[in-house]
This record gives sequence, C-alpha cells and structure tokens, in this order.
Amino acid sequence: MLETLVVKDFALSRDNRLEFQKGMISITGETGAGKSLTVDALSLLMGARADANMINSTRERAEVSAQFSIDNNEKVRDYLIAHELLSDDNTVTIRRVIFRDNRSKAYINDTPCTLTALKELAPHLVAIHGQHASYKLIDEREQLMLLDAFANCKDEKNAVSLAYDKYTAGRNLLQSLSNEQQEGAAHYKTLRYEANALNELDLKEGDYEKLSADYDALLHQTQAQDAVALAQGVLENDEHNIIDILGARLSDLKRISIYAKDSIEPILQNFESALLQLDEAREALDALSLKANPLLVEEISQKLSAIHDMSRRLKVNPQELYVLKNRLNADLEHFLSLKVQIEKQTEEVKKLREEFEHKAAALSAKRFMAAAKMSAEVTSKIKELAMPDGVFEVRIVKDETVKPRREGRDNVSFMFNANLGEELKPLGAVASGGELSRLALAIEVLTCGHEATPTLVFDEVDSGISGRTASAVGEMLRTLGESVQVLTVTHLPQVAACAHEHFLVLKEDDGLNVHSKVNKLDRDGRVKELCRMLGGKVITDDTYAFASDLLRASAKL
Repeated sequence: MLETLVVKDFALSRDNRLEFQKGMISITGETGAGKSLTVDALSLLMGARADANMINSTRERAEVSAQFSIDNNEKVRDYLIAHELLSDDNTVTIRRVIFRDNRSKAYINDTPCTLTALKELAPHLVAIHGQHASYKLIDEREQLMLLDAFANCKDEKNAVSLAYDKYTAGRNLLQSLSNEQQEGAAHYKTLRYEANALNELDLKEGDYEKLSADYDALLHQTQAQDAVALAQGVLENDEHNIIDILGARLSDLKRISIYAKDSIEPILQNFESALLQLDEAREALDALSLKANPLLVEEISQKLSAIHDMSRRLKVNPQELYVLKNRLNADLEHFLSLKVQIEKQTEEVKKLREEFEHKAAALSAKRFMAAAKMSAEVTSKIKELAMPDGVFEVRIVKDETVKPRREGRDNVSFMFNANLGEELKPLGAVASGGELSRLALAIEVLTCGHEATPTLVFDEVDSGISGRTASAVGEMLRTLGESVQVLTVTHLPQVAACAHEHFLVLKEDDGLNVHSKVNKLDRDGRVKELCRMLGGKVITDDTYAFASDLLRASAKL
C-alpha cells in the first residue's frame, strides 16, 4: 500500500508531501491546478521515461519518492530479498531524481537501480489506469489480457508460455538439422572423396615431420655409401689400386737406395708410413656397415610427393593434413548421423506439441469458465451505470488451425448490445463513447480486484459521465477501496464524495511564481470543495446543504 508520496520541484509542485491511508482516496482541483501530477509522479517512480521538461522552471533538478508498506506482499518481499534490497521496517522506498541535462537516477531503498528494476517491481505495487482505457478496450489483444486478469490464470498462462517456448525451440532445432542435412547433401560427394584421399595417406600427428626427417637421413646415408664405395675402389681395385702402385714404387726405391742411402732413406720411411695408413683406412672402410635402401628412399619420396600434392590441392600446410583428415571424417560422421538425429527430434517435437496442446486446453478451460462469470458480472455492473438493458458477453473461439501461439489457442471478443432485443455485436462496432467509458470502468474495477495489486490509481476514468451514473461509479470505487487502496483523480463531486479521504490541489501564487499545493481536506473542507465542483465559486446555503447530504450519504455506503 502507498503510504507516502513526496514531490519536489516536479512541474508546478514545489514541495508536497502526501500521506495516504487505506480505502478510496480522491484527488480534485480546478483545471490546470495539477491534479494529475500525482499520477505523473507515480508513473515516474514506476519506471516511466524522465524528461527535463518535468523539472520546475526555476530549479535544476526534481525529485519524487514514495514509501510503500509491504505487509503480506510476498512478491515484493521475494524481489527485494533476491536483489538484497529488503529493509528492516517492512517498507520499500522508491526515489527518482531528474536533472536539467535529461539525466536521471533511480533508487530502491536508497540503493541505485536501473529503470528495468523499477519496471519489474512496479506491477506488484501500483496499477495505473488512465482516462484512455476505453479506447484500448476495443483491441482484441487487450480484451484477452483483461479476461486473463479476471480469470486469475497466471499459472496456466506461464505453463502455456513455457510449453510454447520449448516447442518453438524444438521446432527450430529440427529445422536447423533439416537445413544442415540439405546443405550437407550437396557437398557430401566432395567431402567423402577428400576424406578417402586423406585416409589413404593415413597421416597422424607428427607423421609428416618424421617422414621428412627419415628421408633426409636415408638420402645422406646413400650419399655416404657412394663416397665409401669410391674410396674403396681406389684402395682395393685389382689392377690399379693405390696401395699396390705405391708398394711397387717403394720396391723400386729400395733397389736404388744402396746408391743414395742417405737421401732415399727418409723417402722410404714416408712411403712405408703412407702405405701403412692407407691399409688401415682400407680396413676401416671395409668395417663400415652403410647399407642404404634405395627402395625405401623411393617409397618415402613418393609418399612425401603425395603429401605435398594433397596440401597444395586442399590449400593447407602438410603438417596440418592430419587435422583436416580428422575434421572431414568427423563432418562425414556427423552428416550420416543427421538422419537419426532428425528422426529423434521429430518425435521430441511431437511430444512437445502434445504438451503445448495439453497446457493450452487447460488454459482454455479456465478462460471459458471465467468468460461466463465475467459476462454476468460486467452485465450486472453496467446496469448500475445507467445501462439497464445492456448486455455484455465475453466470446471465445478456440482456433486449432493456426500454429501454436504463446497466448494459447483462444481468440477473445467482447460483445455488447445496449438495447433490449438487439443482436450482440463486437464492442467497437456498437458502443458509443460514453458506453465504452462505463464499460471500461466496470471491467477495470472487476479485473483490478482479481489482480490484487495493493494500490490502484484511476486517472479521470469517469470522463463523460454524470448524475446517477457518476454516483454509481463512486459507489463502485468505494466498494473496491474496501479491499485495496484506490486513488482516483476526478472532476465529479459524486465520485469525490464517496472517498474515504479527499485531497485538494490548489494553484498558489507567491508573487514570484505559481505552484501547486496539495492539502488533505477535513469534513468542512470536503463540503466546500464539493460545492465548488457542483456549482462554482459562489456557495449558497442550498449548495452547501446538498454537498453535505452528498457526503453524508456516501459515508453510509
């Protein structure tokens, strides 16, 4: 329940503090005095867009705040606990500050918050019903929302919405799998050909690097074997090997050494030493085991060539071919598995569709029951609002031909006739402006009671009515005020008289500026304000007596 509203430098309101009680509260005042500023301030606190034009022209900022008691309001308590905003005094305070540069700040229990947070919290605190509600009444989407509010079928609607989301997600997945299968089919042959080619190479991580290293080693080994063979040929050739040639020349030198012993002897020693070293080299070469495998070299060379050809064709590095092979094989496996996945998902979608239809049927059943009750109650209410022969009917057509919808299978139409014996027709086609206003009020009063929002605000929803009808509207709002707090901005004395509390908005001039002042009226003040609303500035004894009687009669309701 709204306990306190503080408005500072907001439009014409310089500094007003309003304290509210339970029941019906009326706010009145002359045209232009600022009656709707209370509604505007509450709208701002509920997350409405801020504008620098809302600030009093003599100030740089405006501030509005409201304190609500949250006794027995579990939804608000749960929200505050979830966001660590719960206070110790069982209240919640919302505050907005607007700056001249169009910036604004919002607070919940003095903790900065976003406008989204205010909008999430607002529906559990206040419901504002404006004077244009009658125009929305002819919109079939609005009609469905009003029926659901009356039916109190939030749980069933949430169940249908959840089932719809699951069904839609399942359908989207099925469509995605089908699209993937169609796209994959166009590339399947190419994919399979490339995967087979890569599988034939049978490369694993590191294979290319190992093959390259082995090839280099084998190539070096072949070159070494060729060099050894040439060296052995020089040392071991049967006819012209260097050892035999040097041996023969050594023998020749020994024969002549007797003639020049001193000069030949050193040469003989060098020859003998050379022959000894060459013989040792020959034995060492014979002991080497360099057996190159030309076939293996050729085999590795051909595989490397195939790898390089494949890497050029597929435009990847040779080292990455094994990665591509694994990926293509995985893609092939995934493509071939799509058929099974599609079959399973098709069955899942059927189950989700059945679940949606089951939930939608439960919601429809509750709506049909509520429609009959709402038709009867609204018809009864409009008879009280000077439409004795009016008949109202909520008509539901269950449409199972269209795709599932988040709101279920039901199309709702409000039907009406104002005169006895006439055919019921869609509301927008037959109701006059005045009839729409009264219907809107009756429906809003009924649906508001079912929504159980602790504070309801009606901003001049009684436009276009007067006399006995106005009295009936006032009685209707007062009755509603017995169960919830009702704030109504009104220009009708019959409605204002029915309120438990009455606030008057006055326009004051302090010599420098004009500003709005809001005063809570005592009984004498209420009578005087009713006199003004009844007849003007001059209060006669008859007007005063009539206003007193009006207030006295309303207090007995």
